[in-house]
Amino acid sequence: MLSYTYGSNYYNNEQLINGELSYLTSIISGTQGEQFEKLKSIVEKDFDIAKKQNPDLIMVLPHIGTQFFNGIDEEQEVWFKIFKDCGADIILGDHPHVVEPVEIDTSYGKNIFTAYCPGNFANIYREQQGDTSALIDVYIDRKSKKVIGGGVVPLYTQSSLGGNFRAIPIYEIEYNKELRTQLSTDDYEKARTAHNTVTEVMLGNAIDISNVQPVYYLNEKGYIRTPQGGLMITEEMKSGKFYQSIDSAGSICFVGDSVTEGTKNGGCGWYEPIKEHFENKNIMNFSKGGCTVSYLIDNADSIPTAELYVVAIGTNDVRYRDENVCAMTPEDFSQKIGQLRNKLTAKNANAKFVWIAPWCSTDGDPYCELSVSEKTDLNNKYSNALELYAETIGDVYINANPYIEEKLTQAPQSEYLLDHIHPNAGKGVIMYSEAVLSCE
Repeated sequence: MLSYTYGSNYYNNEQLINGELSYLTSIISGTQGEQFEKLKSIVEKDFDIAKKQNPDLIMVLPHIGTQFFNGIDEEQEVWFKIFKDCGADIILGDHPHVVEPVEIDTSYGKNIFTAYCPGNFANIYREQQGDTSALIDVYIDRKSKKVIGGGVVPLYTQSSLGGNFRAIPIYEIEYNKELRTQLSTDDYEKARTAHNTVTEVMLGNAIDISNVQPVYYLNEKGYIRTPQGGLMITEEMKSGKFYQSIDSAGSICFVGDSVTEGTKNGGCGWYEPIKEHFENKNIMNFSKGGCTVSYLIDNADSIPTAELYVVAIGTNDVRYRDENVCAMTPEDFSQKIGQLRNKLTAKNANAKFVWIAPWCSTDGDPYCELSVSEKTDLNNKYSNALELYAETIGDVYINANPYIEEKLTQAPQSEYLLDHIHPNAGKGVIMYSEAVLSCE
């Protein structure tokens, strides 16, 4: 293990580098110049000495970075690259007091685990994300001694009045009933914010609290998201047209907008809970947040070839009311659906289709100037036009909206939705999958 710091609170760097206190610690500072080159040379010699010991791994603990900044500053970039160039396997940084990215770099012919900063564990700067931190796991193959992955455990630092600070796993806050009795509603809201910050900054993927995990794993490709399961498929669902369509196809491509892409919930498309029941299928996805049917027509060449296409599109045509990108009438919508189908059958003349009615959306929609009643009425008209088209051509049509709308009246909307339309990555996508499987 090699340890370095940008400096000290009580001594200036000249004393620590060239003065009588140079024995106290090892300094890394600056990005260029004569002093920088001297410090870089010292670091390179440290690595040479370490390598002569024939270590399994070399770990570096650098105390450097910009305080209260979630990004990576220039000094971190320069010095962490020097460590990697010299042969570091694991770099665990600190100092900024807030969480910073975690990554596994493969550009040096091996996996190099880097955590720029895990935040504070117990020291708290409430106005500067001081209650947000994480535990970092590094996974090493026992035989090869190589880094194979890592993990991040999001934490929230809480303190009762007159008590001590304690860093609590946010998963426990969400699911440990006894622990929840010890927290205020303010604590809970701050823990949710902390979870969003940790996942967005450290993993590069904001994950909704509804899908909180005890540990978030990553490898050289980045964050490894745990697929959403937990869907119970009944015998009645299995007898439905949607299940039968999936079951009889070898390759399926789900096509759609943000609900299919999982744009807002960390990449969990509405159909993901269904996938675990069809592990032998080649399941693909082509979707884009905010897209309309015109977008799919324009990008049809990029849609994978499949035996079955499950297309859920149209809600943005209703919501946006932009004649440049939207089908502005139900008739125009069904006509464009036909154009999309023609482009996809040009890839595979025997392809089958399941058309899903445009997803319903609730009030509070910032992207729609229509009233809720106007939007709902127009959405129903587009759905009816799609149903008529599907019947005419002999395709399967599914309208999941009545099922979804009924569920949203039986429980708080936040139990299933992140906002006015997007299902969360937990109960939300399970409910949407149930809706499609249950409706004809």
